[in-house]
Amino acid sequence: MAARERVLGSLLGLAIGDALGMPVEGWSRAAIADRYGWIDRYLPRQGHDETVLLSAGEFTDDTEVALCHVEGLLGGDGQVEPETVGRRLIRLARGQSGWLLDPTTSAAIARMEASDRFEDGVALPGPPSGAVATQVVPVALLQSLAAFVPEVFVREVTRAARLTHADPESINGALAIAYAVRLLVSEDVPPPDLIEVVASFVDQDRVARRLRLAAHLAMTGGSRARDLGNLAELGTSLDVAQCVPAALYAFVTHPEDFVEAVLTAVNTGGDTDTVGALVGALVGAYVGASAIPTGLVDGLEGRMYILVAGPGLYRLALSRAGRFLELHQPA
Repeated sequence: MAARERVLGSLLGLAIGDALGMPVEGWSRAAIADRYGWIDRYLPRQGHDETVLLSAGEFTDDTEVALCHVEGLLGGDGQVEPETVGRRLIRLARGQSGWLLDPTTSAAIARMEASDRFEDGVALPGPPSGAVATQVVPVALLQSLAAFVPEVFVREVTRAARLTHADPESINGALAIAYAVRLLVSEDVPPPDLIEVVASFVDQDRVARRLRLAAHLAMTGGSRARDLGNLAELGTSLDVAQCVPAALYAFVTHPEDFVEAVLTAVNTGGDTDTVGALVGALVGAYVGASAIPTGLVDGLEGRMYILVAGPGLYRLALSRAGRFLELHQPA
């Protein structure tokens, strides 16, 4: 499969998983089942009075922030430029989507605006946030075609993550997802081995320990009932030690089935938009854009931007990797 298919598939998958999980963010599995049975399509997000807050097929801050990073990379010739991305984040926070931002990201943007500093990040009380894991996917895609240099990879992913998140566990969770995406695009590791390889890369903190639990549970997964139970055991909250292992579990149990992987994660409940986005990014990176159902692509609001930005990011990745012959071939 062409690498451009995987790069575009990961970006599309991230946005689609986000939009599928958007209507029920914060809901329990029981509440989702009681209201919808099994979510298998885009739905609107409604307020307590049934007012539509977001239309069916819209994505949330998880994708919006990731796209700020795509724009920053395209505008910065492939370099992570904190101020460039930070200025875009400030505009995002001021716009109609500002209310969607997770508390850590929102606090970090407020600090940027007040101080004019863009690499401080924020660590709020409570469990470290996993929202940062979606925003580093573009950095992983940019790095996926070049020779792997761990020091460079860690430095650039960390630099992107630290724009908003300062907690070491949050950054480690972002590294876990970024490394998984890179491995899938470059086809370096088969899906059954992915979680263990990623856990070894991020070492011995709480994220790594939960990843190893996810790898153990994945050996018993594959059926819908078992997957829902295993994901409930792992946890699907915004806590980075829950959402990152849960996303990798959902991927490795259904690596070639985009719909089943994403919908299983969404219907488990919890932080459904973030987990859905992470699963979509992983499966999309493995199966490519053409394997994502056309109906999900056509129903995605904002898809045209991603369909333009994805090939641009791919060409930038080729240039960075020094693959100039491929860069100048027709798409």
